[in-house]
Amino acid sequence: MTPFLARFRKVLAAAGLATALAAASPVRGADVAIAWDPDLARPDDRAAYERTLRGMVQDARARVVAGLGMEPGPELTVKVHSRAGYERAFGADAAREDAARFVGEVVHVNGGARLDDRLAGLLVHELTHAALDAGGKARTLPRWLDEGLAERLSWQRRGQDGPTPGQAAELKQARERKELVPLPADRELDRSGYLRSWAAVVFLERRYGRDRVMATVRATLGGEPFEKALRRELSLSTGELDRDFAAWVGGL
Repeated sequence: MTPFLARFRKVLAAAGLATALAAASPVRGADVAIAWDPDLARPDDRAAYERTLRGMVQDARARVVAGLGMEPGPELTVKVHSRAGYERAFGADAAREDAARFVGEVVHVNGGARLDDRLAGLLVHELTHAALDAGGKARTLPRWLDEGLAERLSWQRRGQDGPTPGQAAELKQARERKELVPLPADRELDRSGYLRSWAAVVFLERRYGRDRVMATVRATLGGEPFEKALRRELSLSTGELDRDFAAWVGGL
């Protein structure tokens, strides 16, 4: 989630929403059920909008499965809100800043958002959370790893595989201020926290490969303490991870 989405991770969907949504198929690329606020769009606009949105959700789901080797879950559905309806469900700040969020097996889309690359990236981010939390275990992951994986796949969807010169400079400044590490395990993240979390996942994948990183993730989601899984799969303690990540940032 983005910093604005993070505050609302535990927010429940609007009352009665679950009964209004049909279950979607768990098969990658399969049809996705979409429900609408009745006042969102004119009927002649709805079909084209829905086709485009459904394609974006299917693409996001395929990218998440390819990137994580995990399914978002068989009950995944999409609810398209009017801007006013989105604000009623999640608050005024969310309506101003959010384009999408995942809550309770539902991807909520702010119908006022444009169907563009930014929304496509956010859908990938939210479906990553859906996949990591398919067994209800995502909170066993350190916060930086949960959000870092979501940001990693989201930025890859937008064609970015590593830090830009500006991002590298920001990470180095955080290192100089001694704010780069330790990586945030459980606190709310600001924009800098999301950048550091994403960069840490980039670092781990470049040094150890995605397969070994995901082996650590799967072991943690399976109930093993993160520190134990990290030691077995990557031969690192959390302190060594912080140290090596900071050294990598220094070399950017």
